[in-house]
Amino acid sequence: MNTAAQSWTLEELSQEVERMLRAAGLLGAQADARVSAAPDARTVRYYTTLGLLDRPALDGRSARYGQKHLLQLVAIKALQAEGLPLSDIQSRLYGRGEGELKQLADLLVAKAREIEPPAPSLRTVTEIVLAPGMKLVVEDGWEVSEPGFVEQQFRAALAAIVKARIGPGGK
Repeated sequence: MNTAAQSWTLEELSQEVERMLRAAGLLGAQADARVSAAPDARTVRYYTTLGLLDRPALDGRSARYGQKHLLQLVAIKALQAEGLPLSDIQSRLYGRGEGELKQLADLLVAKAREIEPPAPSLRTVTEIVLAPGMKLVVEDGWEVSEPGFVEQQFRAALAAIVKARIGPGGK
């Protein structure tokens, strides 16, 4: 894992972590669908608030992130790929120096590459052909809550489709 001394903005850090996760085969390796594949700016701020990630250095009014932040985020995502909750991750990463984080991140990346990613969940749908070129698709588990509302939404959607197909002049 190449981590030359560098400084990133929050957006640049998120992009660099995503690049590293993709290169390591960890992008989207989290077993929990609620876990983001790569940390966006909001997630980085959340991790900082939780104490999972060190606070950034300030350059005037701009936050700057360095190698340690990058390594912390890669380690967090690799540990999430193992199914660990943030509280366990926090205890594993707390107080680690940059060298320790690099070793841990390298080890976790190598270990995670051996783990087979979870199969995507399959969903069942019912597909009904209404007319040539027009289908209604209903996902399994959908239930009618208010039949009048559903009919109203269906009519509105159909009217919008017809209007788009006919064009602005109504021809």
